[in-house]
Amino acid sequence: MKRLTAFLSDLTLRAYVALQVLAATEPVRLRAHLLALVAAGAFFIPALADADVAQSVAGVGAVALPILVGESARRKVSPAE
Repeated sequence: MKRLTAFLSDLTLRAYVALQVLAATEPVRLRAHLLALVAAGAFFIPALADADVAQSVAGVGAVALPILVGESARRKVSPAE
C-alpha cells in the first residue's frame, strides 16, 4: 500500500511541476487549453454552455495563472510599454 501511495504522490508532484513549467513557458497556450476544457465541460454540464460563464472562468484563469506561476509568466503576456 505504501508503494501505491508513494507512486500517486510522485505522480501528483510530477504533474504539478509539469503544469508549472508549461505555465511559465507557454502561458497563453495554457489559457487556451483551460478555455477548451471549459468548453468541453459544457457538453457534460449544460450550465457551462453560457458564454458569460466561459468568459468568467477564462478571466479567473488569466488572473490566477500569473499569481500561481509568478511574474515571469505575466511579463510574457502583458503588452510591451
